[in-house]
Amino acid sequence: MSKSTFLLLTLAVGMALAGCAPTGSGPSTEAPTTTATTAASPTTSATPSAVSSTSPPSPLPSPSTPRNSATGAAGCIPNGIAIPAGATTAIIGDVDGDQQPDTEFYTEVGAFSYGIHTASGATALLPDDLAGPGAHSGWSAPLDGPAIVATVLDDGRSASLHAFINCSFVTTMGTDGQPYRFLLNGFGEHGTGVACNNRNGGTLIEGALAQKRGDGLYDIQWTQINMSADGTTATNGTTETRYAGLAESDLLVKQAMGSYCNDVPEVSTSGR
Repeated sequence: MSKSTFLLLTLAVGMALAGCAPTGSGPSTEAPTTTATTAASPTTSATPSAVSSTSPPSPLPSPSTPRNSATGAAGCIPNGIAIPAGATTAIIGDVDGDQQPDTEFYTEVGAFSYGIHTASGATALLPDDLAGPGAHSGWSAPLDGPAIVATVLDDGRSASLHAFINCSFVTTMGTDGQPYRFLLNGFGEHGTGVACNNRNGGTLIEGALAQKRGDGLYDIQWTQINMSADGTTATNGTTETRYAGLAESDLLVKQAMGSYCNDVPEVSTSGR
């Protein structure tokens, strides 16, 4: 083969290979996905149910665990608000997802207010609008269905239901569009108490109705309270008579006549 023929063949092969090379590349694109969260529809105000017999499971973070924008870690963002001087305090389990114990408190400075101060340094206040003349109390407990923190305030006559979610409090409403309330200690016909219950392996809120029979003994009905995922609404669930023929002095009757949540700490005002 002559030298000129060899050069022509080499040039032809090179041009053919150049024609097969890619001319450019772009990033692969995936369609965005969205997840919808649907809150339970509202329903009626409190009706009976609840007293529990075992300790609640370890606190669980809410579905949308807050993130501290400064550190990227779980937990509420510090807001520089201190617990009011003179407030009654108690250490509670983790309520903001950082696996650190938090603090609840009740203050009588100005209007009564319940609050939570997180280990991360954030304070949230919940004004107490209950009108009872005696001591006012409150407690907060992480629930398992949905995974939010429920807060109950009481004045010995009635109790209000709230949720601590995304580092602030919301007031839970009933189907009538009014704040969901429980009746306590016989101050009404539709309930006598409120409690948390974990007898089925998950912590739930229930209302109690302790009914006195003609023979002087008590039967206790429990009604499960279904809170929405965002804590803004509650509906009454199933009702069952779990205890019957109890003496008035029975601990279960006493628990069904007030506000109670196992060994979850409770804070209260002085009652003055």
